[in-house]
Amino acid sequence: MLKPTLFLFFLLFTGTYLNAQREDLSADLPFFEQQAKEYQRWIEAKGIGEVLEVERVRLKVDRNRKIDSTEIELFLLFKATDADTAMAKWDRLKKDFDTKADSLEAFLFRTFIHKMEIPETQGNIQIYIPSKETRYLRGTHIWIWWEKGQIVTQKVVGITKSKEFEIAIPFKVSKTGKGQSAKVKPPKRRSPDAVFNRILQHVKTTMLDHPRYKTELNDRKPRIENDSIRTATTFKFTVANLGKEVLTNENRTWWEEWVSINTIPMERLTFRFEYLPEPAPGKGYSLKCIIDGKFGSGVFKPRTSGYMNMEPDFDDFFEQYKNDFRLKLLNLLQQKP
Repeated sequence: MLKPTLFLFFLLFTGTYLNAQREDLSADLPFFEQQAKEYQRWIEAKGIGEVLEVERVRLKVDRNRKIDSTEIELFLLFKATDADTAMAKWDRLKKDFDTKADSLEAFLFRTFIHKMEIPETQGNIQIYIPSKETRYLRGTHIWIWWEKGQIVTQKVVGITKSKEFEIAIPFKVSKTGKGQSAKVKPPKRRSPDAVFNRILQHVKTTMLDHPRYKTELNDRKPRIENDSIRTATTFKFTVANLGKEVLTNENRTWWEEWVSINTIPMERLTFRFEYLPEPAPGKGYSLKCIIDGKFGSGVFKPRTSGYMNMEPDFDDFFEQYKNDFRLKLLNLLQQKP
């Protein structure tokens, strides 16, 4: 049996020896940056590039903002700007990759270690959602690292304040001619581009050009912000400077008009649509919609970060708005092309 002093010396020696085994990686940073580009090509080849992309690789920075040159961190970004969309894409990706013997996280980590040519203990992967205000969306991330001889993952999803629904638009069968000579036209499914154009026109007509902006709210002009994102099957845009769109009980008093102020809250709505064609022939399509609602001061136009979530204070109004918008959208898209 080792004496206490010898045992203590053994522990100190072992700890020093193990730390010495962690190679300083700072000199190899240019190599890691080059390999990060190779990693990007790999995720694109594997079909993961539709969901994730490489942002950067760096030496580890600990909680005290000190650099640990014995470990590198690979940062990946979701190709999404909100937690709902990002997690939906992640879950679909995992469904495609996960098996009883393996997982998407392990697949990403093993390839990262292989391409960087480092031990498992000297690297980690961090996946975030990009944000204009804070670089990464706060409260949501996926981390992957090596600990106690195995790959460990942590998935954190922030509480969302958005409203979500999905509608199904079936094919409509139309006929030409009359009686026995009548013919059934082949059903047509409205394209994603046509659907998004129709929605955009609806927003312009019912929101931007609403009569209230010529009377009670004549001091503000609603607009679609210039950060819209449109792909083959998704469409995201934000309508700002709104009033009484969701919070319909707000009114401008006579004295506010007299002194030329307006306390009706400023509303800001972000809409995210995803077009989902039905795989079976002769079927229509589904449309998923997520609405993120915020409000701010009506007297002074708030900054983007100054808006507040409509939940929980105005959840009843927001829920009603979602239901009404869903019915309007359903009616709009069921009309003939």
